Order: sequence, then structure tokens, then C-alpha cells
Amino acid sequence: DAVLKLRFEVFNLELGEGLDSSFATMRDEDEFDAQCHHLLIREKPGGAVIATYRMQTREMAQAARGFYSQGEFDLGALPEAVLDASVEVGRACIAKAHRNGRVLFLLWKGIARYLLAMRKRYLFGCCSLTSQDPAEGKQVMDYLEDKALVWENFSVPPQPGFVCYPAGFEAPANPDVRLPRLFRIYLDYGARVCGPPAIDRAFKTIDYLVLLDTARFDRKTYEIF
Repeated sequence: DAVLKLRFEVFNLELGEGLDSSFATMRDEDEFDAQCHHLLIREKPGGAVIATYRMQTREMAQAARGFYSQGEFDLGALPEAVLDASVEVGRACIAKAHRNGRVLFLLWKGIARYLLAMRKRYLFGCCSLTSQDPAEGKQVMDYLEDKALVWENFSVPPQPGFVCYPAGFEAPANPDVRLPRLFRIYLDYGARVCGPPAIDRAFKTIDYLVLLDTARFDRKTYEIF
């Protein structure tokens, strides 16, 4: 319950994202929470939950409602071997007063141990912009393509109804593209974007599906985890 309250405070109250239905319960909760594992970090003393991540393997997804990302993206475009060896992550958040390198490091340490425990190689999930502007979504995509931060051997399209902008859409050039911190960290660790973004009108975000292959970690990154 503390995890759901923290997510509501961060997504709905602070960022202006999230589901409108969450205001009735003061909790960010959806139909995928029950089937997932939840990584959390508690503050000492007191035990307050200050950070969380939601995670599931393909086996967990197949036994329940599937992957969360499948609602927005056609995951069938990913190789079967990748999906079999993947952990889906999402709903990441850290309480505002605790956004420092140490807490973020602990979250990543927990994810690394989860991957080892589940014997998985890949992480995937949605990185989000707090926006509903297709032009902003395209500007970020142009930036990612220009920096070679998009997977070249496959492309995962948005589901019908979640397309952020049509093919051939042009956005004004923006030399000052800024990515959210977590998005930047994924890319710094070697994650790449899987294709064009989806627009999530219910959660009020523009989402990019990212995939991280831990087998491509350099020695320094392996030593960190």
C-alpha cells in the first residue's frame, strides 16, 4: 500500500501524470500490480518507502494479463528469444526528498540481483515524457535517431490508437532536447529505443519502449553491479 501511495504522490500530484481514477483512492494502482514483483527501498529509521520499481518476467506475464507494454506497443516485433530472456520494468519512482545517486544506485543494484535470480539478460519498459504534444515526441525521436540511440535490427511500432504521430510527420527542429533523468540513465547504461513512441492519453505521457542488453555492459558497468 505504501508503494501505491508513493507512486500517486510522484506521478499524479508532482508530475501531473497518472490515471484520473487514482484521485479517488489516493493510490496509483492498475490491473498489473497484482501479477508483478515490486522492488522497494525503505528509509532508516522508520521504514518509510522512498523508492520503487515494478518488475515481471515473460513467464509471469503469460500466467496473467501479459506485459504492461503490450497495451501500447506491438511486442510481437521483438525476437522471441529476447522476450524469453527479458524482465519488464516500470512504474519507477523516488520520493522527491530522496532523489540522489545513492537511492538510484540501490534501485539498479536491486534490479541487477533480480536479473541474476531470474536468470534473465534483458530489461525493457517504457521511458516517458510528461507531454501530450506529438511535436515534442517527434523532436525527441529525431534526437535519439541522430545520436544512434535506436535499435537497428528491429523496430517495435505503437499499437493502433497509441500512435503519437503519423508517418512523414515533421516537427520543428529543437537543438535543446532534454530527456528525463531516468531516461538518460538507461541510455548511458547502453539501452536503446525500440521504435517510434506511443502516446498514452490515460496516463498523460508520451512513452518510448527501451531495451537494455546486459550482455553489452562494459567491464566498468559490470563492476558497479
